[in-house]
Amino acid sequence: MKKILSGMLLAVLCMMLVTSCEKDMDSNPTFHENTTGFVLNMPANAANNVLDLLAADKVIFTTSQPDYGGIPLVTNYDVEISFGDFSGENPVYKVVTSSTSTVIEISGSRLNDAVVNMFLEANEGVEYPSGEVKDLYVRLHANVNGLDKGDCYSNVIKLQVVATYQAPSISLPEKLYVAGSSIGAPWGTWKEFTPVYGLPGNYFAVVYIPDGGEFKWGTYPEQWLGYADINLYNDVAGAGLSDNGGNIKVANGGWYVLYFKAKIDGESINYTLNVHPAAFYIIGNATSSWTDSDPALKFTAPADDTEAWVSPEFIGGGEMRAYVKVAEFEWWRTEFTLFDGTLFWRNDNIPNSWEETMGAEYSVKPAAGQKLYLTIGTPGVDAIEKGEVK
Repeated sequence: MKKILSGMLLAVLCMMLVTSCEKDMDSNPTFHENTTGFVLNMPANAANNVLDLLAADKVIFTTSQPDYGGIPLVTNYDVEISFGDFSGENPVYKVVTSSTSTVIEISGSRLNDAVVNMFLEANEGVEYPSGEVKDLYVRLHANVNGLDKGDCYSNVIKLQVVATYQAPSISLPEKLYVAGSSIGAPWGTWKEFTPVYGLPGNYFAVVYIPDGGEFKWGTYPEQWLGYADINLYNDVAGAGLSDNGGNIKVANGGWYVLYFKAKIDGESINYTLNVHPAAFYIIGNATSSWTDSDPALKFTAPADDTEAWVSPEFIGGGEMRAYVKVAEFEWWRTEFTLFDGTLFWRNDNIPNSWEETMGAEYSVKPAAGQKLYLTIGTPGVDAIEKGEVK
């Protein structure tokens, strides 16, 4: 009898436990991705108002956590701004700040600088129109903090803002230099970079570096900046750059354009080094074309720096126009002429001709059948760039 009662009690107890577990599971929330978005509220000082960002002490954005199945999770919010309404497939935007709070305070000056920088990044060389009222679109991007889950976006709100350009307390370097194991006198010649015409913060130099060659750089000679002083590398040419005791080492030798881009970031300057294959061209009335990067007008590159670059033949009938191709810049931003037998890089607006703007001594008028010969430095001696038409 005792065994029967014990068995019955055990069965009842098991049923109670199962029922209890089922009820407990039913009450526990389960994580799921948010598919409906979440709400970003209009800042109080921006509603029905043109917001002067520099005059505003702060701009406060408020929201509530996206629905992840009722689970309270630490959520990260990126505040994204754009001049477009985010409706395109790949909208252009800038992240102003990130926060894990549903109340996000951004100082007016920080938002002001973000708007100005976003404009300048998209319009290189164009002055920001301070005082102009602009439509600024804002949204939040959310995800579960520390996890690759929960990505979703809020609604988009539109602010009308006035931003003002403020000159930073630091300035871009006027010049850059490079020295190395194979640039002129080894580690003794500091070759000056040429500014890209009309675009401050962009500098280039044509160099020959053999397999295993190394170099350093600086904003003045003998500053000896190295690999770690560059924030980003973009080795388009496949030179194979690496850090060798602070020197920038090149695995695959050849003719290269070293193109530095300097950008002010707060109170510091970030440098990007882009490495492109070197390519010289002629163009204009003394040739058969005004087409940028015309293959028929490309120089023949020498095997190394002991020989000269040689252009195609000129057809005559006009002034020589020549340039080195640097990234995606228009040819006239990196053009040169000859002055006293050396390369003179463009540093002024030349609407028609070198002769008209700079004078006859800067104008070269090749005859039909002549070619332009360039030597980029004398190995082991100097980095002087010379040219001759003959």
